[in-house]
Order: sequence, then structure tokens, then C-alpha cells
Amino acid sequence: MTATSKGLIILDGYFSVDYVYVRDFLDEIGEVSSLSEFASLSNKFFQKKIKDFNAKNYENYFTEKAYLSLIETYAKSGVSVITEFSSNYPKELKEISFRPICLYLKGNANLLQSKNKFSIVGSRKTLPSYLKITEDFSKRLSSSGVIIVTGVAGGGDLSAIKGAIGSGNLICVSASGFDHVYKEYTREYIDKIIEKGLLISEKPPKVKAMPYFYPVRNRIIAGLGKGVLVISGSSKSGTRHTYNYALEYGKDVFSFPYGLGVTSGEICNEIIKEGGYLVTSIEDITSVLNFELKKKEEVKLNDREKQVLSAIKSGNYQVDDIILATNYKIFELLPTLTCLEIKGLIVKNGSEYQAVDS
Repeated sequence: MTATSKGLIILDGYFSVDYVYVRDFLDEIGEVSSLSEFASLSNKFFQKKIKDFNAKNYENYFTEKAYLSLIETYAKSGVSVITEFSSNYPKELKEISFRPICLYLKGNANLLQSKNKFSIVGSRKTLPSYLKITEDFSKRLSSSGVIIVTGVAGGGDLSAIKGAIGSGNLICVSASGFDHVYKEYTREYIDKIIEKGLLISEKPPKVKAMPYFYPVRNRIIAGLGKGVLVISGSSKSGTRHTYNYALEYGKDVFSFPYGLGVTSGEICNEIIKEGGYLVTSIEDITSVLNFELKKKEEVKLNDREKQVLSAIKSGNYQVDDIILATNYKIFELLPTLTCLEIKGLIVKNGSEYQAVDS
């Protein structure tokens, strides 16, 4: 660990200096040869740039002992930290503007070095059928070695998490420090993410999320992925921030199409109109990014399941319509619909059943 990295970790861990000032400082001084040099130069710089900057005993914190104490505290809760000067800092983030200065990691840090990472984002308010498709896409991509990158919210994030968690090929980016990441909608998955995948944040563990952290966090999600799939979002959704970052970074952007009047699909239709890739099958993604998919295991169906699935694919979405198309009794049909749902071939959206086309 270089003296500059150690200085940045100490600065981030003990002092609340805004990102823009730290970035300006690094742009001016570059690397330093010792912690004492870092302390002296940064103290002078911040006193000059920041009104009323007068951190008590500031330079006394920049010692090897203070650094090791901080690292030991993080390690006790399974946290490691890297900086933009670290050898294992992800290459993709080095190429973006306003790259994170520090990254806090919990889980399998080797996932950051994969060349095939793909980001999936979407609104908390996503239609059930789109959530199911997203989960299936995430599962197929991750089981084929693609690292799925997403956030830690409900809705779109959670569907991506559910799909990738089994393989462990999953990176989740938190807007808060790790001590505050256990949200109700993802609480049961956080420990699994840490155990099998990777949880990352640019905030020290004790930092609570502020509203403006989320759009800023989205630059990391957009930056890490080789491409970005936007599954849902209104015109004013935070998903737009991720989309804008992806455009700025020259990433390929993919989106599901939506019907007229569906609020949760407004941003998706806008993306497609603006030149994003329209996605109706997973191959619309893999063919562009040259991801190789493992052959999907064939799901075995009995004759009744085949007939019911065929009826749904033919446009019979209501139970009464399926009965007319198949001539099955209600007591025969309902268990069959349940089995098809369990096998991931259909999804219930209100009173309608829709086939999941992957």
C-alpha cells in the first residue's frame, strides 16, 4: 500500500472532507512519498480551499499506527479498502470521470477483476412479469460467468440479486456505509451477497445514506458494467442517472419495451427512442457484448403443462380463456398454473398469466 493510499484511507476514515476537495488535492499533488508529506500538503491545501477548515490535531492522525488501527477495525467486520492507487482497483472505474477515491469491499474482491461485468438497474415499482424476466436473465448470465452489477434496493435491484445470488457472480453497490445497508426489502439477501458475491461502497462503514448519495452512487454501477440493462423507471426515476452516466462513459444501453401509458416503463421507451438496444430476448444482449451463454437446461413438462403453456403463449391470459382453449376443469387447471409458475415459465400479473420468454 503506497503512502498516498494510506493517507487517503486515513483521510476518508477520520475526516469528512467533500469529494470535490479531495479530488482537487489529488489532481494538484499526485502521489506523495510519506504519510507525513501527505498530512502536511493536504492540511495546507484544505485550509486554503475550505472555509473554517481547522481539524484538531489533523497531522497527528497520519501515522503508520493510525493507519493500521483503522485497517484492523475494518477487518474485524470483514471489510477491506482500496484506493484508486491500489493495484486491484477496477480498471473500468479508472476510465470514468469522478472515479471513487476509496472503495470499501465486503466479500469476494476478485469479482472486480472480471472483464465481463454487466449492470442491471430498475425501479422499485416494476411490473411482476418484468421482474421475473429480469431474474431469469440475471440467472442465465451469471451462471455463464458474467458478473451482475446492481444496487441493494427492492424491485429491479432485488430481481437481479435473486437471479445471480446462486452463482455468486454478483456485485452490489451500496449508497451508504455497510453499517446501514440492511434494508427491509433486501435484508435476507445481504449476508448471502457478502458470503457468495461482493458488496461495495465508496463510503466508510459508519456513514448513513443521504438522498443525494444515490444518483452519485449510480455512476459506479454504470462504470463497472460492460453494458447496462434498464428494466423499468418513470421519466423522473433515479434510473435516468444511471442511463446518463452510461451514455457519458460510452456504454451500450439495453432496455425492455413497454406499452403506452405504463408509467414504470417511460424511461425504457425513451432509451429505445434515443438509440438504446430494444430487448425482447437475452440474445439481444449477448450478441452485442459477445457474452457466451451456457445452454439452458430444458424444463420437463407433462402433456397438460405443455397444452396450458401453449394456450397462454397464444394469447389466452385469463383463467376463463385458458379453460376454453384447453377444455380443462378449473380444479385441473389451477395446480398446472402453479407448477408452471414454479418452473419459471409463466408469471401472474394481476388476474392474467403471461409466458416468460427468455
